[in-house]
Amino acid sequence: MKRKSIISLLIFCMSLGMVTTSCEDMLTSDSERHSYEVAQDTLYSYWGILKSLQNVAERYVILGECRGDLVTSTGYVSDTIAAIVNFGQNGTAAKYKDGACKYLKASDYYHIINSCNAYIAHCDTFLTTGTNQKYMIKEYAQVQAIRAWTYMQLVQVYGEVPFYTKPLLTTKEIDEFWNSDYPTANAGNLVDLLAPELINMEFVETIYGYPQYNQYGRTSAVCHSSLCMFPVSVVLGDLYLMEGSAASCAKAAQHYYNYLNTEYGGPLLPGIYCTGGLTERSPLPMYSRAGTNPYTSKGKVTASSEGVTCIPSSTNKLWGTVLTDVNRLFGFEAEIRVNTYGNVDEENEGETTTLSSVSLFRQDDPELVASAGYDTICMKQDYEMYIGDYENPDQAVIKVMPKVGDARQYWNSRYIYMNEMEKMDTMFYVMKQNPSTSFTTVYPMVYRKTGIWLRFAEAINRAGYPSYAFAVLKNGLCNNDYWYPNAETDYATKDSLWYAVYNDSIYLPYNIPVGDEINADSILGTTYCKTKAELIAAIAEHPDSITAADVTMNYLALSTENYTDESCSQTCYYLDKREVMKSNGIDYMNFMTRYMRSSTRTVTYQMKKELRGNSFTTFSYPSNSTTDNYITTGIHARGGGRLRYDDRNSSYNYVTQVIKKVKENEGIEITKEDIYSGNYDAEVQDAVEDLIIDECALELAFEGNRFFDLMRVARRRGTDYLASRVAKRNGTEDAAMRAFLQSEKNWYLPLPVNE
Repeated sequence: MKRKSIISLLIFCMSLGMVTTSCEDMLTSDSERHSYEVAQDTLYSYWGILKSLQNVAERYVILGECRGDLVTSTGYVSDTIAAIVNFGQNGTAAKYKDGACKYLKASDYYHIINSCNAYIAHCDTFLTTGTNQKYMIKEYAQVQAIRAWTYMQLVQVYGEVPFYTKPLLTTKEIDEFWNSDYPTANAGNLVDLLAPELINMEFVETIYGYPQYNQYGRTSAVCHSSLCMFPVSVVLGDLYLMEGSAASCAKAAQHYYNYLNTEYGGPLLPGIYCTGGLTERSPLPMYSRAGTNPYTSKGKVTASSEGVTCIPSSTNKLWGTVLTDVNRLFGFEAEIRVNTYGNVDEENEGETTTLSSVSLFRQDDPELVASAGYDTICMKQDYEMYIGDYENPDQAVIKVMPKVGDARQYWNSRYIYMNEMEKMDTMFYVMKQNPSTSFTTVYPMVYRKTGIWLRFAEAINRAGYPSYAFAVLKNGLCNNDYWYPNAETDYATKDSLWYAVYNDSIYLPYNIPVGDEINADSILGTTYCKTKAELIAAIAEHPDSITAADVTMNYLALSTENYTDESCSQTCYYLDKREVMKSNGIDYMNFMTRYMRSSTRTVTYQMKKELRGNSFTTFSYPSNSTTDNYITTGIHARGGGRLRYDDRNSSYNYVTQVIKKVKENEGIEITKEDIYSGNYDAEVQDAVEDLIIDECALELAFEGNRFFDLMRVARRRGTDYLASRVAKRNGTEDAAMRAFLQSEKNWYLPLPVNE
C-alpha cells in the first residue's frame, strides 16, 4: 500500500472522526436518564458512533451476499454492482476500486474506528451518578464491541488492514503513525489484538448490562435501544471463530455460550417455521410461514426474541438516514410519505407533529435475485410430512414431499400470485428484502439468535463435538432430563474379556474400573479370554500348573460402542459416547442450566391422508403433561418439516446425513460403525461443517453473512471450498471464476490506491 494512499485515507477519517456526534437522527433517544450533564458530550459521541454505523449498514448485506453463491445479477444490474458481483473482473476493475461507489469506501469503516478510539481515550469510566454507579461504563463496553466488529468487517472485506487504537486527530499524529512500525490486522491476528480488552468488557457487560435508553425515534418508535447493542460475548466468539484453529474454536464456543446462557439467550423456541405440501389443485407446492418475523419486531430483546442486533433505519430523511438501497437492488422501490398534524404534540402544545412512513413497491427490474446455487441447496433438502389415518396418527409414516425442498426458500425468494389466467404463478424475488410486504426499520439484522446458535454449532464441531453440533440442527440443545443419553446405561456393549491376576506377576499396569474401554492388546502380561470358562481353561494349560484357585479373576468390557443401544429413548440418542464423556466439566457444553430451560409447550405437526390430498390435519405432540413437552427445536425443522422430536425415521438424521456428505466430499462409503469408530473423525467433522454451512444458507440467506461464512471455512479447508461454490452460483461452473478465486488475495476488495 502506498504511503500517499494511507495518509489520504487517515486524514479523511480524521476529518470525519468526531464530527458526527449529534443524535439528530432516528437515534434520538426516548431516555429517562436525566443526570448526564457532566458526561453529555460523551453520551452524544456514543450516539454519533451509532449513527455512523448506518454508513456501512447496507454494504454489510451487499458485500456479504453479492460475492457469495446465493445471489446473482440480472440484465438490469448497474456497473458498480456488477463489479462487486464479478470481483472486479470482466472489464469492471475501474468500478471496483475504493471510492468507485458509496459501497466501496474504506474510509467509512475508519471513520467509525477513529470515533471509537477517541471515545475510549476520553471517556471517564470512573464517573459515578448520585447512586454511586459508574455512569458511562456500559457505553464504554459497547464502543469497544463496535470497534471490534468494525475491524472485523474491514478484515473480512479488505484482508490486511492498518490497525490502530489511538485516535488520530491531527496530521502530525497521522505522520507519526505512518512513520512508526504500525501493526496490521488480518483474520489470523485480529483476535489477539482485540481480545484482551474485550474480555474485560465481557466481564463489565455481565456485571452492568447494556445501556438503557428505551425507544429510539421521534413520536413513533423506530426500535428499542437494546436491538442496537453488539453483545461483547458474540463479537468475541466471531473473532475467535474467524481465526479458526481448534483451540480458537473452543474459545469461540465459550464466548457464544456466555451469551446464550443469559437472560437474552436460551434455547431456540419452536415458534418460527415454514410449512410446505402438495395438493391436487395446483402443480406448485403450497407454503406458509408461522411465528414471529424478526424483521418486524421492534421491541426489547428478551429470551423469546429472534432479533439480537440491528443497524436501524429512519422513516424520515429529515431525522436521519433511510436505508432502502438493499430493497431497491432486490427489486422493491421505496416511497416515503410524510404527514404533518397540528396541535397534537402533547409536550409542545400548539406545535405540529410530523409522521412519516416508508412503503415498498415491487418493480420489474431487480438488479439482484436468488441464484441457481441457492435453489440447488434448497431443493437438495427433503421436506417431510406424516401421511396416514387421522384416527391412528401414531401409525402414520413419514413421506418426502416431491419437488418441495426446504420450505424457507419460498418465504425467502419467491413471490407467488394469481396470473391473468387465474392460475398460480411464481416470480423470482428475494422476498426477505420485503418482509411481510412492508418496509422495516430494523434491517439489516447483524445478529439474530438462530445465527448465534449456528456459529456455536460450527465452533463446537471444530472443538471436537460434531454430534452435538448436529444436535443444534436436528433437535436443539436444552435443559431437559430426557434429551441426552446416559453414558453408563444407554450405549451398546460389543464384546468383553476376563483377565487373571496371580501373585502380582500377571497384572494390569494400571487399575481400570469395569465398563471402561480398553483394547485387549494393551493389557500387557495378562491372560485374557472372552468368557470365564475360556480363562479357566487357559489357566489349566499354564506351564506352572496354576489353578483357578490361585488367581483373582476379573471382568472387563473389551470394546464399548460409541453409539447408543437401539432401546435408548433419549431425544439426542445419536450423540457419540466419546463426546458425552469428554463434555463433562466443559463449561460451554453444560446445557442443564437455568437459562437453557424455557417454558415447556406442546406443538403441532401436520398430517394428511394421502400425498397429494387437499385436506391437512394437525396433531399435538407430545401429550399435554408436565414432563413430555417441547423446550426447544432444531433449526432444520424450520424448513424441513415439523416432525415429532423423537422420530428416528426422518431422513435428516446424524448417520444418514454424515454418510451422504462424506461420500460427496471424499468419494468414499462409510458406515455407522465407521462414524463412531474414531478412524474417520476428520471426515465426520468436515461433513458436519458442510451441514452447518448448508443450514446457514437455508436460514440466513440474503442477510449479509454468506461470503464471509464461506471465507471462514475455506481458510480451514482450502480455497477451492469457496471458489467452487461461487463459481457454480449460476447453475453451471464458471471455470475462469473458479480459477480466479483459488487465490485468496482475490477474495478481498482493494484498499485505496493513488496512481
